Amino acid sequence: MSGVASVVKATIDAFRVAVKNFVKPERITIYYPYEKLEYGRMRGWIGLWTEKCTSCFLCARICPTNAIKMYLAPNTKRYPGIDYGRCIMCHFCIDVCPTEALYPTDIKELAWYDYKEMIYTPDMEREPPRVQDPFKPVKVAIKYVGGVPKKVKIQ
Repeated sequence: MSGVASVVKATIDAFRVAVKNFVKPERITIYYPYEKLEYGRMRGWIGLWTEKCTSCFLCARICPTNAIKMYLAPNTKRYPGIDYGRCIMCHFCIDVCPTEALYPTDIKELAWYDYKEMIYTPDMEREPPRVQDPFKPVKVAIKYVGGVPKKVKIQ
């Protein structure tokens, strides 16, 4: 197949997909916050127990994105703070912590208005962020039935 023919075939294939999704879209709308997607085994916000922390710096050293910065406390020890703008939630810091001072939480929906709010100091890491749920949302999951995505309520 020549170069021009392969370009024409690729263009026709792209139009075919566009028309198919226009006629019968395969998208699902989650009506957040009335419905919340069940994330499964996704990792979430990282908490800190400063009482257990030995200031070993292992968490800061292992972080692949340099999201962890050590902050000096009044007791002359250094504790980790996390920049969630850089954090990729790999949880390597939790895995490497010898005293289990860093711990995982179930908080997966994090949102901020400003980049400066994404930087958590050790004092902020002690208490998980407040997640506001004015009403009890319905948990939903996406299941594929016959190759088509369907929204399913989870009890």
